[in-house]
Amino acid sequence: MTSPLDRQAPCPNCGAPMTFKFAGARAQVCQHCKFVVARTDLGLAAQGRMADLIEIPTPLRVGVTGYWGADPFCVEGRVQMDRAGAPGAPWQEILLSFPAKGTSAWVAYAQGRWYATSEQALPPGGVPPLEYLRPGGTVDLGPHGHWVVAEVGQRRVVSGEGELSSVPAPGAITRYADISAAGGRFGTIDYGDGRAPPELYLGQQFDPAALKLESGLPLEAPEAKVTAVDCPNCGGNLPLLSQQSERVVCQYCGTASDLSAGKLSALGPSPRPPIQPYLPIGSQGLLRGCQVVVVGFLIRSCVVEGERYDWREYLLFGGERVGYQWLIEQDGGWQHVVPIEVGEILDSGGSVIFRGGQYYFKEAPVTATVDYVLGEFYWKVEIGERVEATELEGPGGKVSREVAPTEVTYSFCSPLPAAELGQAFGIAAPPGATTGAGGFLGGCANIIGTIVVVIVICIVIALFIGGVGDGDGGYSGSGSSGSWGGK
Repeated sequence: MTSPLDRQAPCPNCGAPMTFKFAGARAQVCQHCKFVVARTDLGLAAQGRMADLIEIPTPLRVGVTGYWGADPFCVEGRVQMDRAGAPGAPWQEILLSFPAKGTSAWVAYAQGRWYATSEQALPPGGVPPLEYLRPGGTVDLGPHGHWVVAEVGQRRVVSGEGELSSVPAPGAITRYADISAAGGRFGTIDYGDGRAPPELYLGQQFDPAALKLESGLPLEAPEAKVTAVDCPNCGGNLPLLSQQSERVVCQYCGTASDLSAGKLSALGPSPRPPIQPYLPIGSQGLLRGCQVVVVGFLIRSCVVEGERYDWREYLLFGGERVGYQWLIEQDGGWQHVVPIEVGEILDSGGSVIFRGGQYYFKEAPVTATVDYVLGEFYWKVEIGERVEATELEGPGGKVSREVAPTEVTYSFCSPLPAAELGQAFGIAAPPGATTGAGGFLGGCANIIGTIVVVIVICIVIALFIGGVGDGDGGYSGSGSSGSWGGK
């Protein structure tokens, strides 16, 4: 039996006919005037006009049907959002309904991974206020378990289409916290604009092979329509290798540009790196079972006890299924770096547990600063961008933790022998390359280690001289005992 609101009714803004087919829909974007129209107890109410959709490729278009396992689904709608007051390109979330079960799920694709979430009941005690949450902290969701906070921020709905399970107010700023847990679980606490109780959406990463489109083919990662752009300053041809690229720095003239709708918008000149990357932009290789290409190059630095140390980072892209990886080069040592989901880490501050292994804090955190940039990046990288960076050592390598004001990220860093690097990219092994510590603290540790050796030699000499001079054979240690450099 249908309700009155399931029947056709005129749009309250333009009068065009509208029909709510999805029982769980609380709003719909009018196809004619682009107004969001909400279902209320009193009928339909216009909530504001959506902007035009941004071209973000996806095979899950509104109206597409298929099967998730044995369950039929239909794509009902999608929304496109951006971070309010923070740099970043819009992303989109897609609403799937499962008519046989009477349920729905939101699906999103980011950095080579697919995520699905559905609305869940709030725990009996509710959720903490957003002001109490911090990146890297934990949140107890009662029967849903403990989760780690990955990001806190603000967002707004930019555009959308179709039927939606909630009523987005176009342009309204809402607050949220993204959370993560072991096993690929992912969620969002949507705090809205503060006028209504928060909403909780929980789910996890999923294998796109589980979805079959109506054609019977598996769900494929979206392909970018733009494969190359011209630098707006020098006209140089810049191939785009990932649809998620947001900022491009021309390798020919150094002009920084933002990418929008397949076009580059010049921001201005960026300082040229003092050295060229050892692996040029566009280099391709087979690294540890993944076909990758070098898409970006950074030089970052930190200051330890008044001394500046720098290192080089190479952003690798392995296709929409593999996503992004990194290489770090410092003092002849190389490391291979892969992202870790925040929920896979148990962080106590001075140590972390990852895959059953304990990783310990070895050096004081440093402020890592971006000094030079070339190539394309999946965020709006800025010269001078800073994060608090810490490395923790343990089985097989290091866990890197980077903390920004609104987000925490983790990566696993493992040594990359020079011969393996050369074989992966079909080049001669880097001259003087070693399998040393590498990483943003590796060079500092090497230098500090050398200084410690010198100090030990001086102490031995002092002991010898002291033993000859005063006959007690001891070391007075007048004020120089304790940890090196205050660490």
